[in-house]
Amino acid sequence: MNKYEALKNNPAINLVWLLLIVASASIGILAAVVYGLAVTNVQILSWSIGYVLTSGTNDMVLTPSLIAFVVCAVVFVLCMCKNALLKAITGGK
Repeated sequence: MNKYEALKNNPAINLVWLLLIVASASIGILAAVVYGLAVTNVQILSWSIGYVLTSGTNDMVLTPSLIAFVVCAVVFVLCMCKNALLKAITGGK
């Protein structure tokens, strides 16, 4: 069996990839919801997250939630390209 096939069918790598996909998707969705609530100035957001994390302002929640969403989106896309990445790493052999 060649390197690509060995990596592609490795259960440990597949488990890590699955965990990364699930974690990045769920955290990304949560970050997008928090960002959407902060942008639309929903008062409940400032009562809960705002006062706990940022002294009551929705503006302080915007940048961290946007960064978390972008990072999760990048990780999710990279996980979706698993086979292409493995081919690039191993030279397709």
